[in-house]
Amino acid sequence: MRAAGMAATVATVLGLGVVVTWAAVGQEATTPPVHMPSPMASTAPTAPTAPTAPTAPTAPTAVSPATAGSSPSRGGASRPSSAAHGSRSPVASPGNSGVERGFLWASGAVDPQSIDNWAQSNVTVRNSETLTALEVRVRIALTPYVTSTGMWSTIPAEHLVTTVEQQPGVLVYTFTLKPAVRITPGSYIFAVQYGHAVGGRDPSRDSYQAIATAEVARAEVDGGF
Repeated sequence: MRAAGMAATVATVLGLGVVVTWAAVGQEATTPPVHMPSPMASTAPTAPTAPTAPTAPTAPTAVSPATAGSSPSRGGASRPSSAAHGSRSPVASPGNSGVERGFLWASGAVDPQSIDNWAQSNVTVRNSETLTALEVRVRIALTPYVTSTGMWSTIPAEHLVTTVEQQPGVLVYTFTLKPAVRITPGSYIFAVQYGHAVGGRDPSRDSYQAIATAEVARAEVDGGF
């Protein structure tokens, strides 16, 4: 009896050991693996961008009688020869005494080198104050066969915007000072050139207008040839 009891006890213990071992193995087999998060790669901080230095404003360009050419290269065609039309004397106007308002004075005249089928009309502008803006317009009446052949000024061409257009009854030549250009006190010429019918031409219907702005004032003058 005692031997049989001991055998039963041993069998029970062995059975329990097998069950415990099997349970442990089963639990180990069914437990999912734990994944540890990988450490984030460290990113070096970006160095701050240095601020861009502000661009200094462009200084105005000053034009003076010393920098303005006294004999500029003419922007239009060269003066036509009068040989084909005989020895007629040039037709030129004596000009006028000029018009003055405030710091601005102007005068118009037909150039004495004009010939019997071609002419140049000159507007002389004189300012006693530095100009920050200037526009000169010359209107040439459309008498027979009038056609534009050019325009020029003693102010360098790179400082001006120049146009010529045909309007009802007239050719309109316009000289406009570019921004950031300053005209110091002095005398300046604005010339327009045109062909016309042979035999001279009456300039009495031609006219000019000059509009100028100084630092603290504005002036406008107009006249004829």
